[in-house]
Amino acid sequence: MKKALATVLILATALSAVADNIRVMTYNVRHCAGMKEDLNLERTASVIEKYGPDFVALQEMDSCARRSQNVYQAEQLGIRTLMHSTYASAIPLGSGSYGIALLSKERPLNVKRLPMPSTDEDRMLLICEFKNCVVACTHLSLLEREHNASCDLIMEQAALYDKPFIIMGDWNSHPDSPFIKRMKERFVILSDTKKATYPADKPNECIDYIAVYKGTGAQPAACDGVWVINDTVSSDHRPILADLILKTPANKLMTTKPYLQDPRPTEMTVMFQTNSVCHTWVEYGEDSLNTQKVRALLDGQELCYRKDNRIRLTNLQPDHRYYYRVCAVGLTKKRAYETVFGDTIKTRFYSFRTPMESTKDFTFLIFNDIHQKQSVYDTLLTLVRDIDYDLCIFNGDCLPEPVDYDQAVSMIHKCADRLNAAEKPVIFIRGNHEIRNFYSAGMHDLIGYRNDLTYGAFTWGNTRFVMLDAGEDKPDDHREYSGLNDFTSLRQDQAGFLREELASKAFRKAANRVLISHIPVFGNDDKYRPCLELWGPMLKDQPFNIAFGAHTHALKWHPKGVDGCRFPVLVGGAPQVNRCAVSVLTSRNGKLHVKTLTTKGTFLDQDL
Repeated sequence: MKKALATVLILATALSAVADNIRVMTYNVRHCAGMKEDLNLERTASVIEKYGPDFVALQEMDSCARRSQNVYQAEQLGIRTLMHSTYASAIPLGSGSYGIALLSKERPLNVKRLPMPSTDEDRMLLICEFKNCVVACTHLSLLEREHNASCDLIMEQAALYDKPFIIMGDWNSHPDSPFIKRMKERFVILSDTKKATYPADKPNECIDYIAVYKGTGAQPAACDGVWVINDTVSSDHRPILADLILKTPANKLMTTKPYLQDPRPTEMTVMFQTNSVCHTWVEYGEDSLNTQKVRALLDGQELCYRKDNRIRLTNLQPDHRYYYRVCAVGLTKKRAYETVFGDTIKTRFYSFRTPMESTKDFTFLIFNDIHQKQSVYDTLLTLVRDIDYDLCIFNGDCLPEPVDYDQAVSMIHKCADRLNAAEKPVIFIRGNHEIRNFYSAGMHDLIGYRNDLTYGAFTWGNTRFVMLDAGEDKPDDHREYSGLNDFTSLRQDQAGFLREELASKAFRKAANRVLISHIPVFGNDDKYRPCLELWGPMLKDQPFNIAFGAHTHALKWHPKGVDGCRFPVLVGGAPQVNRCAVSVLTSRNGKLHVKTLTTKGTFLDQDL
């Protein structure tokens, strides 16, 4: 038993950091008198404190009664356990009263105290509403004939809420009683009815329960562990402790839009985040009435362990419009031998068009160095609001210095959602500021990199795009990086990639070629320039129409010849409203053209 209780305490610590998990306890405390009628409020409080519940349903509580030394027991237990106390008086007891109570770590938003049907002694139903759930406590009559009417009231009240409704207490009913059988029609009994709770010294009856209202929909909570505490002294009932996992409501399962990644003539990646772990899939087709279902599998298993999702649509037709929607079912609980599903959500239908393999017409938008400056991004979006585009490229430092998962996701959607990335694909090229901060390595899972690499090449129509990841702007052994980086090796890997790419049929066959990197290979005014040293000799004489760079925060156009290269270089603007810029790269009848827009007007309008 000691081992089991140790497990309970460990779980309390582990689960406390998870927002959707709560720990509940129901405890008939016998006015803190114990099995031997030795009144001891501290003893009762220590039982509660030991297991750290979020909510405690208490029965047989005294309030200012002589037999319990005129103490307001609920309040005193709340003080000792650092919890809010809510009391419901059932019957007078001398100058005080006797009833039920609820202790909670949160302050209730609303409280109801409702009389229960009873002819032997008055009974109460105490209901407390909280942010994410409703918790009720009751102590039912000893007369079974009155339980049916009590069941009516409980079900009526539970149906009023759109949050998980958890009810606990001493119900004075056995597991096979008509009352429990009827309760099971609308409630899931979460406590273990095979374990007796009364009397505490030699228990042979199960009359204490924890249950959650299921109504007619998905089960709103699942039990992740339940224990009858082996306490033979503190009361004539043993307390029940349960760890519950609350389902994520349907309207909170997914609160951001999907975004399209890695577009190809016959493939498209749909990425999206859910707010809890879900079973997910995408329904897609050439219309919204005749769709097929696809999900992400790894080694035969669905990836039901994280909140970021990546589903690849394959075997598509080039230059076809497809309609799709994202579907998710919450996984309230997933263990080795038990899965409890929650609510289901399906987004509206979005659409996208796959690239045409031989197109000579397209429009790309190219942003850089937004640095989370909302005013800068607002300004740039205003400049291109009337432009119909096929794809958007964020050329680095647009998702800078991610602190954690939530901030990383937020930055992606602040960029992607406003460009309708659910229907127009986006490419995120890594800048040196994306590499910094605690969650920087985690960004890889949130971006659909081609071939799972932060560099690569792709063809759009008759144009070949080569994308490079320059890494950081200081040597790997710089003190700021604490010995955690090795971009020297990454650049060496890309040197190998470039040798293959520049000799490839796709590169040689293309009518146009575009080089793009955050830190410019050519036209960079930093003192540390490893990319020019390593890649420059391979690239400088290649037939690129243009190279796009960023990083320097100084908008510049180098027609040809900068650092010895034979092609023009455009370096993007700065993260200030009066110095920012966005470029529009177009192909019309196979001819490339670039136009760079600023708040001061058109900076560049150039055939390539």
